[in-house]
Amino acid sequence: MTRATLATSLLGAIAAMVTTVWANPAHAETRHTVTAQDVYVRSAAGSYAMGRLYNGQTFDVQYTDSNGWSYGYAYGYVNRCVWVQRSALSSSQGDGVHNCRTSPKNLYDYEFTNGEIWGSASDGMEYILPRDTYMWDNWSWGNAWGNHNYRGVAPAGSCFKIRYTTNDGGGVMARPCGVSDWFFIQRGAL
Repeated sequence: MTRATLATSLLGAIAAMVTTVWANPAHAETRHTVTAQDVYVRSAAGSYAMGRLYNGQTFDVQYTDSNGWSYGYAYGYVNRCVWVQRSALSSSQGDGVHNCRTSPKNLYDYEFTNGEIWGSASDGMEYILPRDTYMWDNWSWGNAWGNHNYRGVAPAGSCFKIRYTTNDGGGVMARPCGVSDWFFIQRGAL
């Protein structure tokens, strides 16, 4: 076999492998609708919550793991590549349009936090609020303010579990002690 023939054969084999990988339905991008009341979006499967999608909003699934976590692009008030629980989504509604990176699929810490981590990823650290603070379901990443579904004011003296400070330094992912409902509060209130 000549070098030219070998090179042609090798290029043909590589092209076939690439076509096979991208044709794999586990990596195909399809549009889905949120059928649950809401679903947390996360930095990795089962990891840090980064906000929510609501019933009727859409998600382009790029990959689903064996534990039922899907990675892809979340629309609505999130508008970024994240993870959600697949069970909260409808069956395929057509082709998706956003391409998220394929490896690694987990978000780097700097994409959602400034590095200030409070306690563990699963539960956070208990903290008593020294002053009143605003609360939201989603954060306007990079704008240092909450975004959509304003939850009102958490009063001074309230017990909260704090997880992490947002990458812009303006908010923290938190939940009231004894409640499993995560949302964002102002970092300046701590």
